Amino acid sequence: MLPFDEILTRYVGEFGWYQRWVMFLMCFAEIPVGFHMLSAVFLASSPGHHCTVPGLQTVEQCRPVGDALDMSIPWTENEEGHRTYSRCARYNLPDGSFNMSYADFWQNHTPENLSAGGTISCDRGWEYDCTTFTSTIVTEWDLVCSSNWLKQLTTALYMVGVLFGAVVFGDMADRFGRRPAYLLCLLVQLVFGVATTFSPNLVLFVIFRFFVGAATSGVIIVSAVMAAEFVGPSERVKVGVLRPEFYAVGGMIMAGIAYGIRDWRLLQLAISLPNLLYIPYYWWCPESPRWLLSRDKAKAKEIILSMAKTNGVILPSHVLEEELGEDPVTKHVTGQEETPRNYTILDLLRTPNMRIRTLIIFCIWFINSCVFYGVSLNITDLSGNAHVNFLISCAVEVPAYASLLFLQERFGRKVPVLVYELLTGVGLIITAALPAGSVRVTLAMISKFCITGGAQGVMIYTVELFPTVTRNIGMGSSSMSARIGATISPFLWLLADVWRPAPFLLFGVMTIVAGLLCMLLPETKGEQLPQTLEDGEEFGKGSVRRTWTKTLRLLRLRKTTVA
Repeated sequence: MLPFDEILTRYVGEFGWYQRWVMFLMCFAEIPVGFHMLSAVFLASSPGHHCTVPGLQTVEQCRPVGDALDMSIPWTENEEGHRTYSRCARYNLPDGSFNMSYADFWQNHTPENLSAGGTISCDRGWEYDCTTFTSTIVTEWDLVCSSNWLKQLTTALYMVGVLFGAVVFGDMADRFGRRPAYLLCLLVQLVFGVATTFSPNLVLFVIFRFFVGAATSGVIIVSAVMAAEFVGPSERVKVGVLRPEFYAVGGMIMAGIAYGIRDWRLLQLAISLPNLLYIPYYWWCPESPRWLLSRDKAKAKEIILSMAKTNGVILPSHVLEEELGEDPVTKHVTGQEETPRNYTILDLLRTPNMRIRTLIIFCIWFINSCVFYGVSLNITDLSGNAHVNFLISCAVEVPAYASLLFLQERFGRKVPVLVYELLTGVGLIITAALPAGSVRVTLAMISKFCITGGAQGVMIYTVELFPTVTRNIGMGSSSMSARIGATISPFLWLLADVWRPAPFLLFGVMTIVAGLLCMLLPETKGEQLPQTLEDGEEFGKGSVRRTWTKTLRLLRLRKTTVA
């Protein structure tokens, strides 16, 4: 039987109607992924708040009452006269102190004696500004002040779920097939997404979100692999770019949904129910023939014939015939069917070439995810409507993804990633030197554009580097490295307490290192994907040595060989 890439390029077609149908299925299911991955921006938003003051109305029509806050909440004033009120303390005044008019109150008190009387914590709860959000998990369970860390914990454990899903569903897809793993992810995303809506307490909210994160990660990893495995070599970049475009579209749709629904429970339900649309996938979604070729060639042939029929192609009989002397079922003298081997992450590390390549990929994914979330979650200088700002931050990803269609086809897989990583690094280092303001925000958004292109370029690249039998394990493990980076990213911002530019400088250096590491990997543009571990070990062998040799020659540091 001919290699699958050769069957696609010479006979079936690299991106025919059958592949377009599969691509539509993958892209359409990517929209809710954008919902769930970004929903914490609205579900866990922390609106303005202050202590509840007994006997005093401090909020009217969802807005704080300034005169009432002056009487009860400590405040500071800047040079422009703008007052900032404490969120976690109130003046220590006896009950009944506010049974009088504002004028009478200030006849008996001054700001000085109010401060002298001391403050107490918010022992009666909090009042929240509900002009933007009528309800979030922060306002429902008071995740503020001393409990603020619980809000961070919900996001951290969601990311742990994403990490868990990358490993579990990636391994499941390699062991049992792409299709069953993908369908299970969509089901879990629906069930636990809806369950999150009815969480009676924070503990169950965190547990349900953990499984939503795991399923969402599985959808991303498995669909990325399936999309690449159905098409020919010249179309891999196209499908690698189109799928995440719908992730960004999901984020932009999310901005509109969140603008219309300001209650977190209704919002969570609204972004979970669309998964009902994927029930027909049970009948529509095919198994990857490339995976089947390593497990069940008979079923693989059925799908290849179906692909040819849909694409309007009649396959010659010899295309699917077994080679002379090859038994498609039996490999042993006993004549018994060979049990398919189950692969693990250790198989990626057993041989030297695969080991070096795998560790480099893990490092690049770790850095990209750490920097991406570090930049995305800390563009706090943007002014204006929160929903509009969120829309812009998602929209900037669309041209970043689209640019790869040209760049990675024209210049190969490595060079565009290197350029994007270097531009991100330089942009973040300059950002670190700028004062707060619109210029700094603009440069940070440009950096996000670049890190988006770099991160997605590496994902396209990674799919082509791992052999078929361990591709999902490789992608899942790479995603695990990325999730670790995303989890520790918020903690790196603690460096700003020591020196404000430190996080941006650190992220800038990290992305430059990631780009340089990418140059040590072999080019995959137009190459036939490796199928077995042996193919993977031989693929690009010596690329590290050749890269260093070229670099040394370029820098004229290589010693001249004496004849």
